[in-house]
Amino acid sequence: MTSNVETPWLKIIGWAVLIHVILIALSILEVAVYAMLIDPGHEESFYQAHAEISAPYISIFFGIPLFNFVARLLAKNKPGKELIIGLGLPNAYIVMDIIMLIFAEVNWAENYVVLGVSFTSKILASYVGARTVNRKQQKLINS
Repeated sequence: MTSNVETPWLKIIGWAVLIHVILIALSILEVAVYAMLIDPGHEESFYQAHAEISAPYISIFFGIPLFNFVARLLAKNKPGKELIIGLGLPNAYIVMDIIMLIFAEVNWAENYVVLGVSFTSKILASYVGARTVNRKQQKLINS
């Protein structure tokens, strides 16, 4: 099924950037809560090490609902564009994430499993969100 509705590439990229900002802010918030309430009194390097461990898990945990929600939002009223939106959003995010990780000199060998889980979960959440939004609308129309 083709549609005359154009693919919202600028919105996809803008949302991918915003999701990055949100997930980074949540990681910073988690470290702040950890430092103030759970295990206070350590050197900054201790909390930096904690952030390096916890950030990917924060990204997975909060990234799944965020990607699902944003993909649904972008795909709403865009029949025929669900696949492009569902895969375009997480892939735009992943490209930005890889660039950031390269500049951060991440050890890929130590992190390939968690990165694989993170990227895969974001792709699946986005794909499911985009593919299900217009199906519900279509069922209501056909009823």
